[in-house]
Amino acid sequence: MKKNRKNLALILLAASLLAGCAGQSNSQSSQSSQAKSEKKAESKASSKSAAKSAASSAVSSTKSSSSQASSKSAASSSQRADVNRMGTLTSQLRVKLPGMLLPAADGLGQGSSNLNIRYTSSSSQNVVYYSVGNSPLALNDSRIASEKPYAVLTEKKNVADASSLINYQEPKTGLPAVKIAGNVTGTEEGAAGSTYLQFNQGQWSFVVRASNVQGQKPLPTAQKLLALYQQYGLPDTAAKSSVQVDVGESLGSLNTVITWAKGSSVYQLKAHSAETAFKMLKSLN
Repeated sequence: MKKNRKNLALILLAASLLAGCAGQSNSQSSQSSQAKSEKKAESKASSKSAAKSAASSAVSSTKSSSSQASSKSAASSSQRADVNRMGTLTSQLRVKLPGMLLPAADGLGQGSSNLNIRYTSSSSQNVVYYSVGNSPLALNDSRIASEKPYAVLTEKKNVADASSLINYQEPKTGLPAVKIAGNVTGTEEGAAGSTYLQFNQGQWSFVVRASNVQGQKPLPTAQKLLALYQQYGLPDTAAKSSVQVDVGESLGSLNTVITWAKGSSVYQLKAHSAETAFKMLKSLN
């Protein structure tokens, strides 16, 4: 009897142990299943997030491309407007001053949209003033007279002696030689508190004046002039012509003076910078 009870107890203990193992296995299985479900949910969430990010990036890229295209279009339109303004004013000038050589380019680096032009005309000469104002004004608007011109183009008509107006300088001898660039050399001399550096190219004489009082040096300006001449050239002329420059550039200074003859007329362009002058003359017609 006791033996049977002992066996029964052993059987109950074994059954209890088996039930515990089964519960633990079911719990582990449940946990595993739950973990898989969570990973699957995380994966879906991650995929949705990535897709959303990609879509957002695509929209942003499209907006950026659209903005860049818009900016380029605006810049292109602005450039066309600047060119059209110079072209429009020059076309009007050709009607008012028939036969006069005029530049098609304004020579400016900026401010072309506010380019203004006025002129005077008589039987002996035409004078055209180029300036940049606070707003674009009609040709010869009275308000333009108060603006400082950055360039002035003059045509003196029916000139009997062009040489007296052009002031061409023959090459100098017996003066210290100065190398300008490459095989181009000039001569230098001092007078009245200034230093003059001269060199000649073809029919053109180039003279640069530097102030000794202000500590100026003529060579850098002479080198710039030679480079501009080689890049842009100067108007065709059968007569000997001249380029004269005072060192230093500022608005309204008109320190660059280029004078030449064309037919029976003598032309002179004064400009606040040598580069502006060469750009304008390159487009002369």
